[in-house]
Amino acid sequence: MIIKSNSNKIRYTGRWNINETSATTTANGNYFEFMYSGECAVIGFDTSYARVPFSHVYISVDGGANIEVSLDRFVRISAEDGEHKVCVIMKSSMERQHRWFSPVEARVSLLEIEADEFLDMPEDTRPTIEFIGDSITEGISIDVGYTNYGDGRDMVYWDDSTAGYAWRTAKALNFRPITMGYGCLGTTKKGAGGVPPVAESYGYYSDGFPMESVQADYIVINHGTNDTEADKEFFKERYVAFLGVVRERNPKSKIISLTPFSGCLAKEIKEMVEKHNKEKDDDVFYIDTTGWISPEPIHPLRDGHKTVSENLTRIIKENLL
Repeated sequence: MIIKSNSNKIRYTGRWNINETSATTTANGNYFEFMYSGECAVIGFDTSYARVPFSHVYISVDGGANIEVSLDRFVRISAEDGEHKVCVIMKSSMERQHRWFSPVEARVSLLEIEADEFLDMPEDTRPTIEFIGDSITEGISIDVGYTNYGDGRDMVYWDDSTAGYAWRTAKALNFRPITMGYGCLGTTKKGAGGVPPVAESYGYYSDGFPMESVQADYIVINHGTNDTEADKEFFKERYVAFLGVVRERNPKSKIISLTPFSGCLAKEIKEMVEKHNKEKDDDVFYIDTTGWISPEPIHPLRDGHKTVSENLTRIIKENLL
């Protein structure tokens, strides 16, 4: 039995562009799940235009450990005969490969899944939390030092979306995570891989593919780290404009604005949140993260992300739940 990417037997979480031929995401941390009956399942991915190193995914069967796999045209899962649940997460990708304009190289694109029989996925009723950020949000350089190529391509081994503060916070709150994190991206600056500045890219899967608002219960914005070289007045103009974009697309969501973990632009972001709230009669919640972790390295390691998640989870529980 073969099901296509738009089958109702597959449950997607995150920013997936789903149509009759494929389901594609270019943002690390988004995932899909399915249940099958039998011994074997074969997942078919679209690897056209992919360049070495391919994006990496985590695959977990029946709630077991996440196993890292380099993307390939076919990935086979073998288990004891019976009913099984599979989760496939976009763990990491090469941020310098094309991620926005065609041909898109750094992506996970599901085509079909083959198994003896597919089972209905139960509804996931957990609240949703969306994270909008940059390379830190997508888990860049969490595990520096794993060297295979000896050049920039090693980053696919260093990165881990599930070890980042975004994934950890969602897990601690028992929320479903929706992640939009792209390296080098800011309110004034385009991201690596051709991603436009966040106000221009937020409403799209990739160039030419607009997405409906996910209407997450909570939205966490973490921008500013890549805007430090911009004129401060221009940054403030773009930041408050982006707050307006997010609110317009998500009128019922609880929006949280974080300052960069390096401590930069905290004063400016606070001013812009206050300005937005006053002018729009809104209640965006401001969190100053200064001092949570060391400003160096700019990309926190695992322990740094863990500390950020613990602080953010505590504040959300105390103030917003």
